[in-house]
Amino acid sequence: MIDCRTMTGTERYDAFELMKQFRSDEAALGDALSLFIDRQDYGFVWLAYVDDVLAACVSVGFAISSERGGIVADLRDLWVEASFRRAGVASALLATLHGRLDHLEVRRIAVALPDDAGLRGFFAARGYQLAAGVQAHLDR
Repeated sequence: MIDCRTMTGTERYDAFELMKQFRSDEAALGDALSLFIDRQDYGFVWLAYVDDVLAACVSVGFAISSERGGIVADLRDLWVEASFRRAGVASALLATLHGRLDHLEVRRIAVALPDDAGLRGFFAARGYQLAAGVQAHLDR
């Protein structure tokens, strides 16, 4: 079973262990995770657990857009543990995250994408508009 939810203080260590696989500055990562706990008005980390094992994460940062007339979200740090890839975890993570962002009335979701055709296809299949370079967005 896949359970997706916002990182809490007790889950911060799990998130740290997963995210240090792709973030080399552990001090900066620890500081950022503390901010996500202390200042949820800035954003949050969305986690996916499979049978109580942390399998994936994505961080969400908020901004106010005068162009959109509301809140926009910027997705970063999307990561799925290798042993859980191609098992629907990323799809569940993103689908449940969209539900949470809809509840928060987020007007646009943007994501920076590496030059990876598979990842770009993953987001395109979920309605994201691919822009030139490494950007994609979904208007709500």
